[in-house]
Amino acid sequence: MKETVSPRPAPARGIPEASRATEGLGERLLRRLIKSPKFKSSLKILVNAIDAENAPGLVRALMWEDVETFMGAASALPRAVNFAVRAVEEMVAQLNAFPPEMLLAFLSRLAAEVDFEALERTAEEARLLLEKLAPILEGLRGRMASAVGAGSPGREEEGV
Repeated sequence: MKETVSPRPAPARGIPEASRATEGLGERLLRRLIKSPKFKSSLKILVNAIDAENAPGLVRALMWEDVETFMGAASALPRAVNFAVRAVEEMVAQLNAFPPEMLLAFLSRLAAEVDFEALERTAEEARLLLEKLAPILEGLRGRMASAVGAGSPGREEEGV
């Protein structure tokens, strides 16, 4: 299988030196940790212990036990979303290098474990939240539409 490696981005201008010193720290740390059998074993235990049924209680506790802490943590959401988008973008690019049969088998197993009923409820709750936030999101809609359409040549002809 061909390895796909993205070039490292050029250092960002205008970012303080302290921030540049930590640039790529997570990747460097993960590259060292992933070689450790103890880390891989701990990661496997952690991943297997993820229990979606406990998520609502954890969110309520985080939000309402200390609203200030929640708001501080929530302020990182834009960075977390951007991180997740870039991570998924890279994962999709890497998955495109897999043989189709292997990719289909892998993704079929993953999809079988997704709680689509909860996903539908989440989409409805997100829709309600977006309606409330419409005044501040109005300017973002155009940016989002162009971002989604930008990577899809020929979509206009398809009526998408």
